[in-house]
Amino acid sequence: MVETNEITEEKLKKLKIDDLTNLFMDTINESTFKLIEGIKFLIKEDFDNFKKNLNYVVDTKTEIQIKKAFEAKIFKAKLMFSKADRLKVFSKINDIKDIGEYLANRLLLYKVIFPDDEFKIRTELILKYLKEISLNIAEAVRAIDSDLTMAHDICEHIKEERRKMRIEEWKLLKRLWNYDMDYISRTWIYLKEFIEEIKKLSNHIKKFAEYIQFLATKYFYFK
Repeated sequence: MVETNEITEEKLKKLKIDDLTNLFMDTINESTFKLIEGIKFLIKEDFDNFKKNLNYVVDTKTEIQIKKAFEAKIFKAKLMFSKADRLKVFSKINDIKDIGEYLANRLLLYKVIFPDDEFKIRTELILKYLKEISLNIAEAVRAIDSDLTMAHDICEHIKEERRKMRIEEWKLLKRLWNYDMDYISRTWIYLKEFIEEIKKLSNHIKKFAEYIQFLATKYFYFK
């Protein structure tokens, strides 16, 4: 696997479509993990490292370089998957970065203090689930090139973890709604939108997993 910090145009030209897809997924995941780590710094009120991590998410453009190499190569490639399906996989990976970047920008607007330890603990649990399903979706993307059954099973696990995560998100929202805060409190609005954006990101990963399961079923007999 090509390390993200070693990417050059020359190396990208030598990579196959599958390798470019996996590298793109790994690069996007690196950004997601920076986002998760940054939110953990926010929980700890380490605002310098919080800003450092989230600015990385907003500013890094490595994935654009990989995307250009992928698009230049795919139209000449012979693939097991249709080019439309492969492009859709790539697009769904890119959407993970777009949602994460939007969340990072939103979080950087205001320096929040989390209400209490219970809220912090529940937030960290949600982040743990988010990191796990992010790792799993990367495994599933790699598996569609070699083992469609494995890809399908990994995605089933993602859906199960997403269900558990959703329960925790609703508990967190319920706790937020029961705080004694002014309804126009910036802290309240910030935390509500933060939870909703995390839900949006995890929902996208779950839908992506369902799409990979669709591909696994569609192409199973052609492997």
